[in-house]
Amino acid sequence: MTYAEQSDNTLQKVIVFALVLAFEGLLVLALLFGLSSPPDAPQEPPKPPVEVHMIKEPPPPPPPMKVTHEKPPKAMPPARATPPADAPVSNAPPVPDHSAGTSPLNHVVPEYPEDMSEEGREGVVSVACDVEPTGVTSNCQVVSVKGGQAFADAALKAVRRSRYAPAVKNGVPVKEFHHLYTITFSLND
Repeated sequence: MTYAEQSDNTLQKVIVFALVLAFEGLLVLALLFGLSSPPDAPQEPPKPPVEVHMIKEPPPPPPPMKVTHEKPPKAMPPARATPPADAPVSNAPPVPDHSAGTSPLNHVVPEYPEDMSEEGREGVVSVACDVEPTGVTSNCQVVSVKGGQAFADAALKAVRRSRYAPAVKNGVPVKEFHHLYTITFSLND
């Protein structure tokens, strides 16, 4: 091999080496800049963090209500003063105080039911009312009826229209509880 051949060969080697080096440099630059995402490409917004809510157990349902058609118990009169220590003790309920008494002021006469009069029927009605300190009746209820409902209606109407001198204790008008009125419907009157 001649010197010219050898120098060409060396020159060829240098050119090949420079080309390989340039190719590798371009490849590295392409990897660094060309294959990465472009700067103006829209990026995906970050996802919000997952929120965790604790679920509480619902409170137990209220117990079912019982609906009855029974009337509530009657109101009891105020308690009386305690008896002296030597008096016998009784477990009976308090008795309404009728000792002061009431007297009618306007003497309302109950109307005899017309249909009962035509049929020749008679009746007796017992009505219990409270007499207020003003003399007006309240809380009137039929206790017993003989003869028919028409007599009970007429008796209630008469007792509610009646006015009484109130019961008095120690000079002060007081409410009288459960005053019993008996009204007799007779054809002989």
